[in-house]
Amino acid sequence: MTFDYILTVFITIITIVDPIGMVPVFIPIANRFPSNKHNKIILMSTAIATLICSIFLFSGKQLFQYLQIQHQSIYIVGGILLFLVGLDMIYARPRRTRSSPEEEEEAMTLKDVSVFPLAIPMLSGPGTIATTIMFASKHDSWSNYLIVFAALITAFVITAIVMKFSSTILKVLGQTGVNVLDRVMGIILCSLAVQFIINAIVGIVQNSRQ
Repeated sequence: MTFDYILTVFITIITIVDPIGMVPVFIPIANRFPSNKHNKIILMSTAIATLICSIFLFSGKQLFQYLQIQHQSIYIVGGILLFLVGLDMIYARPRRTRSSPEEEEEAMTLKDVSVFPLAIPMLSGPGTIATTIMFASKHDSWSNYLIVFAALITAFVITAIVMKFSSTILKVLGQTGVNVLDRVMGIILCSLAVQFIINAIVGIVQNSRQ
Protein backbone atom coordinates (compact mmCIF):
# COMPACT_ATOMS: atom_id res chain seq x y z
CA MET A 1 0.00 0.00 0.00
CA THR A 2 1.50 3.32 -1.09
CA PHE A 3 1.07 6.65 0.66
CA ASP A 4 -0.89 7.93 -2.35
CA TYR A 5 -3.40 5.08 -2.00
CA ILE A 6 -3.82 5.69 1.75
CA LEU A 7 -4.32 9.41 1.12
CA THR A 8 -6.89 8.64 -1.60
CA VAL A 9 -8.83 6.36 0.77
CA PHE A 10 -8.97 8.99 3.52
CA ILE A 11 -9.86 11.90 1.22
CA THR A 12 -12.56 9.93 -0.61
CA ILE A 13 -14.27 8.58 2.50
CA ILE A 14 -14.16 11.90 4.36
CA THR A 15 -15.51 13.67 1.27
CA ILE A 16 -18.36 11.21 0.70
CA VAL A 17 -19.39 11.35 4.38
CA ASP A 18 -19.30 15.14 3.94
CA PRO A 19 -19.12 16.48 7.52
CA ILE A 20 -19.77 20.10 6.49
CA GLY A 21 -22.85 19.04 4.56
CA MET A 22 -24.33 17.69 7.79
CA VAL A 23 -24.53 21.17 9.33
CA PRO A 24 -27.78 22.38 7.70
CA VAL A 25 -29.23 18.87 7.95
CA PHE A 26 -28.48 18.23 11.62
CA ILE A 27 -29.62 21.58 13.05
CA PRO A 28 -33.38 21.28 12.31
CA ILE A 29 -33.38 17.67 13.49
CA ALA A 30 -31.47 18.44 16.69
CA ASN A 31 -33.66 21.45 17.49
CA ARG A 32 -36.56 19.08 18.12
CA PHE A 33 -34.78 17.66 21.16
CA PRO A 34 -33.43 19.17 24.41
CA SER A 35 -29.79 20.22 24.21
CA ASN A 36 -28.80 17.64 26.84
CA LYS A 37 -29.83 14.86 24.43
CA HIS A 38 -27.76 16.09 21.49
CA ASN A 39 -24.56 14.33 22.59
CA LYS A 40 -26.39 11.02 22.94
CA ILE A 41 -27.92 11.39 19.47
CA ILE A 42 -24.53 12.19 17.94
CA LEU A 43 -22.73 9.30 19.67
CA MET A 44 -25.46 6.77 18.85
CA SER A 45 -25.74 7.78 15.20
CA THR A 46 -21.98 7.68 14.58
CA ALA A 47 -21.62 4.36 16.43
CA ILE A 48 -24.42 2.76 14.39
CA ALA A 49 -23.01 4.17 11.15
CA THR A 50 -19.59 2.74 12.03
CA LEU A 51 -21.13 -0.68 12.71
CA ILE A 52 -23.05 -0.70 9.42
CA CYS A 53 -20.03 0.32 7.35
CA SER A 54 -17.83 -2.20 9.18
CA ILE A 55 -20.22 -5.01 8.24
CA PHE A 56 -20.00 -4.05 4.56
CA LEU A 57 -16.24 -3.51 4.84
CA PHE A 58 -15.55 -7.04 6.06
CA SER A 59 -18.31 -8.90 4.18
CA GLY A 60 -19.01 -6.84 1.06
CA LYS A 61 -16.11 -8.22 -0.93
CA GLN A 62 -17.09 -11.81 -0.16
CA LEU A 63 -20.63 -11.07 -1.34
CA PHE A 64 -19.42 -9.70 -4.67
CA GLN A 65 -17.01 -12.62 -5.08
CA TYR A 66 -19.92 -15.00 -4.52
CA LEU A 67 -21.83 -13.14 -7.23
CA GLN A 68 -18.70 -13.31 -9.43
CA ILE A 69 -18.47 -9.54 -9.76
CA GLN A 70 -14.93 -8.28 -10.39
CA HIS A 71 -13.50 -5.35 -8.47
CA GLN A 72 -13.23 -3.28 -11.69
CA SER A 73 -17.03 -3.44 -11.98
CA ILE A 74 -17.36 -2.30 -8.37
CA TYR A 75 -15.04 0.64 -9.10
CA ILE A 76 -17.05 1.68 -12.16
CA VAL A 77 -20.40 1.52 -10.33
CA GLY A 78 -18.89 3.19 -7.27
CA GLY A 79 -17.33 5.89 -9.44
CA ILE A 80 -20.69 6.63 -11.11
CA LEU A 81 -22.45 6.84 -7.74
CA LEU A 82 -19.75 9.08 -6.26
CA PHE A 83 -19.91 11.31 -9.34
CA LEU A 84 -23.67 11.77 -8.88
CA VAL A 85 -23.16 12.59 -5.20
CA GLY A 86 -20.43 15.06 -6.16
CA LEU A 87 -22.76 16.78 -8.61
CA ASP A 88 -25.37 17.19 -5.86
CA MET A 89 -22.69 18.76 -3.66
CA ILE A 90 -21.55 21.12 -6.43
CA TYR A 91 -25.09 22.35 -7.09
CA ALA A 92 -25.96 22.42 -3.35
CA ARG A 93 -28.83 20.02 -3.90
CA PRO A 94 -30.19 17.57 -1.30
CA ARG A 95 -28.29 14.26 -1.53
CA ARG A 96 -30.25 11.72 -3.57
CA THR A 97 -28.23 9.02 -1.80
CA ARG A 98 -29.20 10.25 1.65
CA SER A 99 -32.94 10.65 1.95
CA SER A 100 -36.03 11.46 -0.06
CA PRO A 101 -38.39 14.36 0.80
CA GLU A 102 -40.86 11.81 2.17
CA GLU A 103 -38.18 10.34 4.47
CA GLU A 104 -37.15 13.80 5.66
CA GLU A 105 -40.77 14.61 6.49
CA GLU A 106 -41.11 11.34 8.39
CA ALA A 107 -37.88 12.04 10.28
CA MET A 108 -39.36 15.22 11.74
CA THR A 109 -41.95 13.12 13.60
CA LEU A 110 -39.67 10.42 15.00
CA LYS A 111 -38.82 10.23 18.70
CA ASP A 112 -35.40 8.66 18.01
CA VAL A 113 -33.42 9.96 15.02
CA SER A 114 -30.06 8.36 15.82
CA VAL A 115 -30.77 5.29 13.65
CA PHE A 116 -32.97 6.93 11.02
CA PRO A 117 -32.26 9.31 9.39
CA LEU A 118 -28.85 10.17 10.91
CA ALA A 119 -27.04 6.80 10.88
CA ILE A 120 -29.04 5.58 7.89
CA PRO A 121 -28.94 7.03 5.28
CA MET A 122 -27.18 10.30 6.10
CA LEU A 123 -23.91 8.94 7.54
CA SER A 124 -23.85 5.40 6.15
CA GLY A 125 -25.83 5.89 2.97
CA PRO A 126 -25.37 4.16 -0.40
CA GLY A 127 -22.43 6.42 -1.29
CA THR A 128 -20.48 5.62 1.88
CA ILE A 129 -21.28 1.91 1.66
CA ALA A 130 -20.32 1.74 -2.03
CA THR A 131 -17.04 3.52 -1.29
CA THR A 132 -16.28 1.15 1.57
CA ILE A 133 -16.88 -1.94 -0.56
CA MET A 134 -14.94 -0.41 -3.44
CA PHE A 135 -11.77 0.08 -1.39
CA ALA A 136 -12.21 -3.26 0.41
CA SER A 137 -12.18 -5.00 -2.98
CA LYS A 138 -8.93 -3.33 -4.03
CA HIS A 139 -6.48 -5.28 -1.85
CA ASP A 140 -7.10 -8.57 -0.06
CA SER A 141 -5.07 -7.83 3.07
CA TRP A 142 -5.74 -6.92 6.69
CA SER A 143 -3.65 -3.77 6.29
CA ASN A 144 -6.06 -2.55 3.61
CA TYR A 145 -9.07 -3.30 5.82
CA LEU A 146 -7.42 -1.39 8.67
CA ILE A 147 -6.71 1.60 6.42
CA VAL A 148 -10.34 1.78 5.24
CA PHE A 149 -11.63 1.27 8.79
CA ALA A 150 -9.33 4.02 10.11
CA ALA A 151 -10.60 6.34 7.37
CA LEU A 152 -14.21 5.58 8.34
CA ILE A 153 -13.51 6.25 12.03
CA THR A 154 -11.74 9.51 11.15
CA ALA A 155 -14.62 10.65 8.94
CA PHE A 156 -17.27 9.84 11.55
CA VAL A 157 -15.29 11.48 14.38
CA ILE A 158 -14.93 14.66 12.31
CA THR A 159 -18.64 14.52 11.48
CA ALA A 160 -19.54 14.06 15.16
CA ILE A 161 -17.48 17.14 16.06
CA VAL A 162 -19.11 19.12 13.25
CA MET A 163 -22.61 18.08 14.42
CA LYS A 164 -21.70 18.99 17.99
CA PHE A 165 -20.76 22.53 16.95
CA SER A 166 -23.08 22.79 13.93
CA SER A 167 -24.87 25.92 15.18
CA THR A 168 -21.56 27.71 15.77
CA ILE A 169 -20.21 26.63 12.38
CA LEU A 170 -23.34 27.90 10.65
CA LYS A 171 -23.08 31.25 12.45
CA VAL A 172 -19.42 31.65 11.50
CA LEU A 173 -19.59 30.45 7.89
CA GLY A 174 -23.21 31.23 7.08
CA GLN A 175 -25.23 29.13 4.67
CA THR A 176 -23.23 30.55 1.75
CA GLY A 177 -19.93 29.55 3.33
CA VAL A 178 -21.19 26.03 4.02
CA ASN A 179 -22.36 25.73 0.40
CA VAL A 180 -18.99 26.97 -0.92
CA LEU A 181 -17.06 24.37 1.11
CA ASP A 182 -19.54 21.70 0.03
CA ARG A 183 -19.02 22.65 -3.63
CA VAL A 184 -15.24 22.41 -3.28
CA MET A 185 -15.60 18.93 -1.76
CA GLY A 186 -18.01 18.05 -4.58
CA ILE A 187 -15.43 18.99 -7.21
CA ILE A 188 -12.82 16.83 -5.44
CA LEU A 189 -15.27 13.92 -5.23
CA CYS A 190 -16.23 14.16 -8.93
CA SER A 191 -12.55 14.20 -9.90
CA LEU A 192 -11.83 11.13 -7.78
CA ALA A 193 -14.90 9.37 -9.19
CA VAL A 194 -13.78 9.94 -12.79
CA GLN A 195 -10.28 8.69 -11.93
CA PHE A 196 -11.74 5.53 -10.34
CA ILE A 197 -13.70 4.81 -13.53
CA ILE A 198 -10.64 5.44 -15.74
CA ASN A 199 -8.47 3.15 -13.58
CA ALA A 200 -11.09 0.40 -13.76
CA ILE A 201 -11.36 0.66 -17.55
CA VAL A 202 -7.56 0.61 -17.91
CA GLY A 203 -7.45 -2.49 -15.70
CA ILE A 204 -10.08 -4.24 -17.83
CA VAL A 205 -8.18 -3.43 -21.03
CA GLN A 206 -4.89 -4.67 -19.57
CA ASN A 207 -6.49 -7.92 -18.39
CA SER A 208 -8.03 -8.52 -21.82
CA ARG A 209 -4.59 -8.28 -23.46
CA GLN A 210 -3.03 -10.90 -21.19
